[in-house]
Amino acid sequence: MYHLRYPLQNARHINRFLISEIHEEPVSGTPVKIEQEANVWEGSVGSASHTNPVREAFVAGRREAKDGYPYFSDKQVGGSVTQKGTSHVLSAHFPFDDPVISLSGFYPNPTWISAVALTYLESEKKREVVCELAVAGGARLFLNGEKIMTFTPYLRNQIQTTDVTLPLEIGDNELVVFWDEFAERDSDCSFSLTCVEEQPSLVQKLPIADRSPQLVLAVENALGDLSCLSNHVREGDVILSCPNPYKESDLVISLVGATEENYMVGDLYRAEAVFKPGERTASLGPCEKLPIGYLQFVTKTTVEDMEIRYKLAFENFPLSLVPKPKKTMDERKRQAFRFLERYGERNGNRAVAILHAGGDKQEFVHLLERQIAFINKRSDCSDFYLSYFPHILNTFSEHPYLTAELKDAMKSCMLHFRYWHDEPGDDAMWFYSENHALMFHVCQLLAGEMYPDEIFTNSGMSGKEMQEKAIKLLRTWFETFFSIGFTEWNSPPYLPIDALGFASLYAQTTNTEMKNLAKKAMDYIYYILAVYSLDGIFSTTAGRTYPKELFGNNSNCPSFINWIGYGIGNTSHAGKGVTALCFSDYQAPEEYRKYFQVPEGMALISQSTHGYQGYADVYACKTACSLLSSANNFRVGERGFQENPIHLLFSATEQIWVNHPGEHALFGHARPSYWAGNGTLPRVNQIENFASISFSLSSSHPVDFSHIYLPTMEFAEFQQRDSWLFVRAHNGGYGAIYCSSPLKMVIFGPNKEREFIAEGRNVLYLLRVGSPASFGSFQDFIAAIEHAPLKADSHSFVLEDPSLGTLEGGYGQSLQVNGTSVNYSGFNPVGQNRWTVER
Repeated sequence: MYHLRYPLQNARHINRFLISEIHEEPVSGTPVKIEQEANVWEGSVGSASHTNPVREAFVAGRREAKDGYPYFSDKQVGGSVTQKGTSHVLSAHFPFDDPVISLSGFYPNPTWISAVALTYLESEKKREVVCELAVAGGARLFLNGEKIMTFTPYLRNQIQTTDVTLPLEIGDNELVVFWDEFAERDSDCSFSLTCVEEQPSLVQKLPIADRSPQLVLAVENALGDLSCLSNHVREGDVILSCPNPYKESDLVISLVGATEENYMVGDLYRAEAVFKPGERTASLGPCEKLPIGYLQFVTKTTVEDMEIRYKLAFENFPLSLVPKPKKTMDERKRQAFRFLERYGERNGNRAVAILHAGGDKQEFVHLLERQIAFINKRSDCSDFYLSYFPHILNTFSEHPYLTAELKDAMKSCMLHFRYWHDEPGDDAMWFYSENHALMFHVCQLLAGEMYPDEIFTNSGMSGKEMQEKAIKLLRTWFETFFSIGFTEWNSPPYLPIDALGFASLYAQTTNTEMKNLAKKAMDYIYYILAVYSLDGIFSTTAGRTYPKELFGNNSNCPSFINWIGYGIGNTSHAGKGVTALCFSDYQAPEEYRKYFQVPEGMALISQSTHGYQGYADVYACKTACSLLSSANNFRVGERGFQENPIHLLFSATEQIWVNHPGEHALFGHARPSYWAGNGTLPRVNQIENFASISFSLSSSHPVDFSHIYLPTMEFAEFQQRDSWLFVRAHNGGYGAIYCSSPLKMVIFGPNKEREFIAEGRNVLYLLRVGSPASFGSFQDFIAAIEHAPLKADSHSFVLEDPSLGTLEGGYGQSLQVNGTSVNYSGFNPVGQNRWTVER
């Protein structure tokens, strides 16, 4: 028997295990009404505090469970463990420097998930090792066959810690962890074991039968260094980079993946990257052959019949497929339907596009039947698709694709749905955020109008009563919305959902009051897009975001909505907010066109306040070639969620932001994740084309660094000079970023040459933007920034800016300009705009 042998990561983390396949069981319970009034505008962490009653009952049972030592058939790679009569194969877990063992993912329906982890700890002496056990969910630990710990906090998406002592004997010690969680929607189910003191002599061992440990380690290193040459592929072949450890044979890496929505329903794209001996690159073929959008892949290779897996993601957006926009919005709507019919994600949006643009009947029926099943299960996000059903039934009732069976199924789906949390249910649908609340109310009104005299079984109300209830709820929603705007400000994933609600309501309701409110709200959407888009690309500070939006600017929904409204931006595979817009007669306000393009040498300054109790104070400076935007003094030092408080954009692919990772996993599902959101929020302050970002990271957070996303290969020019990074964009824009700690460019793995890490919990960043109009040549810009007097440490700074004056601030003090504090608060959601000369 051979073993993979590893020291503890950083001499402290026990993270090398054999891991079982995930055991999944659907969870159901007694349908419950939730009468608790919820403030849907709080957003972020606070809004996630509403507990599913079914979860509470299930967790109570799990805390009382007496789980014994797992039954293993064979304790090696390829062996198995049995849970509730089901055998689950054991595979070697390759953490790629992540100390956390995670089952995290998205579960649209309530599901009990669990797994078993097994490792051997080789100790040269008898000793007691004290570890911190961190768990999201619950865990049971067994050492040498005996249970030594039961820890069952089961706090949804919250990591809890406790100490556990491992009494190790001389030689091999078997450590087994069984961990589980009630999964609903985005669910973190994870554990980590960290030695309180360094244990440099402790060895982790994984039994791998007769396989070569040396070869496995070499292939593991190769897969860990796999990357796409760029996070954005727009033309030519998709090229991957990776060293081949084989001297005389190919390294074959298979990729299975899709866009997020296609991944969830199993519509997967499969490819192989074949690395020839001595070659570091391999082609997946022309980008036109791959799906459009931000693609997330599971990559794997086999070494001596043993699989090694990792993940990879990039945006594929073939420019050759983008149609030239027609002159009018109505024409562009028709173009959008044709694009979605051909390239859209395989969901209800594409089904509607097939009806409007023509397309395959079999595809339409498959998509609609799957969407009906999804909603009938009351899967989370069902409210995003049910709103299409009245449109399909009213507009295409005689269409040959729409059979009597399909029409009956759609009607039944609407009559039996759960339209609000005060109706009984045992599902995981989320009602407590502004976009979901809007969509549930819109769906309820449209369904009630569709069937005014029918009884809706879940509420026991007639269609007319459903209308009355929905109108009352929508009035309250719109009253709040027009007074405070979006708590999830400028959110690339959720602004399209709001647009879906507004456009669906505007296009379909027979209620004049609601139709007028929906039009007013759509106008506001287009105003936000106009102010916060650059050349039609919407990428900005945001109240909620995900990696698929941060790395998918070419193909995001808001840029598609821009394209339809004004002919700038891009078409997209994603139809949320687009489909309903296209089947409505809504026209984008022509008066907002002036905000999309800023004359050279000028700057548009916009300040606004968004959300419940003045939640976020947003500042933006847009020039002809850049957009710098920020959320100022936003919850400084608190735990973050999915907020992006600072963002600099030059083009869809040339962008910069700074954040504190919420987790170690590069492709994890946590909120906040590695790139989207902040484990600890910084103080961010902006004045025109300057911003400061100051971190004081929580001492309890496992990630002890912050970092910059700066894809060097995307820019026309990049230079690192002492404490500064400088970039020149292809459109002429300049960027400079300073860090109080040494910046280390990542040169290994999927983030190579696009990530810069600053170690330490107290770090200050300064960000300055310019152009030829404000600084002359790029070298002049560099010289001006380097020669500007600067006194800075990890907490504070004083900068004599060449054109803005004396700038002073830091973690403990909001920004002052020439001795006067900048006012960020007290604006309304529309905000205050002013034009000025770019500085």
